[in-house]
Amino acid sequence: MIPRPNQLNLSNWRQSPYSQWSFHHVREVIPTENIPAAAGTAIDWPVVEHRLDQLAFEGAKAETWSLDQLYQATCTDALLVAHQGKLVHEWYAHNDISRQPHIVFSVSKSITATLAGVLVGQGLLDPGKPVLDYLPVPGKSAYADCCVQQVLDMTVSLDFDESYTATEGKFIEYRVSTGWHPGAIDQIDLGLHDFLISLERGNDPHGQVFEYKSPNSDLLGWILETVAAERLANLFSKCLWQPIGAEADACITLDRKGAARSAGGFCAIPRDLLRLGELMRNQGRVGDLQVIPAAWVQDCREGGDPEAWRRSISIEKFPAGSYRNQWYQTGNDHRAFCAIGIHSQWIYIDPASEVVIVKLSCQPDPLNMQLGPANLRAFEAICESF
Repeated sequence: MIPRPNQLNLSNWRQSPYSQWSFHHVREVIPTENIPAAAGTAIDWPVVEHRLDQLAFEGAKAETWSLDQLYQATCTDALLVAHQGKLVHEWYAHNDISRQPHIVFSVSKSITATLAGVLVGQGLLDPGKPVLDYLPVPGKSAYADCCVQQVLDMTVSLDFDESYTATEGKFIEYRVSTGWHPGAIDQIDLGLHDFLISLERGNDPHGQVFEYKSPNSDLLGWILETVAAERLANLFSKCLWQPIGAEADACITLDRKGAARSAGGFCAIPRDLLRLGELMRNQGRVGDLQVIPAAWVQDCREGGDPEAWRRSISIEKFPAGSYRNQWYQTGNDHRAFCAIGIHSQWIYIDPASEVVIVKLSCQPDPLNMQLGPANLRAFEAICESF
């Protein structure tokens, strides 16, 4: 077990070496709200051994890597693999990782959008309707004339720059509003919802270009709370965490006013994230229970606007891919789709090989242009080993 670092604080908890502890002890750094699992109803994993110690794939700089080299390069905390619903590989940097909820950063977006699918199935949410039908945003807001589907697909034209290395400006103001970063005394009353409705339109029309901007996902969480008239943590618990048979409580971070950070603040143990991936692989079903409409899962896998994707800089990540309902479509031969978070957090689902992979990490740099593709090549090699 790694001890709590003496110098840890709100300004450095996302930085190495502090992140080696803080990423799986977020509840001791930032206010959170609990997402209860159903007591005594955890669905056990059938375990079948599948050796991956001889796996070889192209790592960074065209070198041949093993999984051990990937673990070291990306500061991996956990790698779990399920095949046909059976746990075939489970690796942790240390035992504490298996027991403590780990923050998944932007994988939270995909989890939140999965919850949106549940509410769509219940008739509480219509993605084709304007945001204004659900939230009273002011007229100057970028969200005053867009629809919910554009929020889900990140095609809202938003005057906001997603820069993880920023030291000042609007992105830092955003982080202060989430409660993730210390702010000046005159920012103490700035909450996440206040920040969201202050964002103005960008120069382009809505719906034309995929632009990855996290405030969209925070707004989505706010919409879900509004339409269901219930706290987001409660919705996650009763609509997802309990139906999938989660074995441990999850949690989500809160701002100073109690608003949930649905774009990045979800924390869960690795095995339960694997359960969520299995839910998506199985078209929204757990046994005989249809948790999410199958049509919603299929839309996440195959829907979306490829032209909006092609107009974006993200096309370099998945040249034949797309983005729908806050899930990435890889466009590879197996039509794999995935959820991705900074610092190398992944849920990767390959329907063709019937494989789900969860990878959690404390990679020092939020984004790495060499390590991201190396992860994907590792995942493809794992899937091809079956």
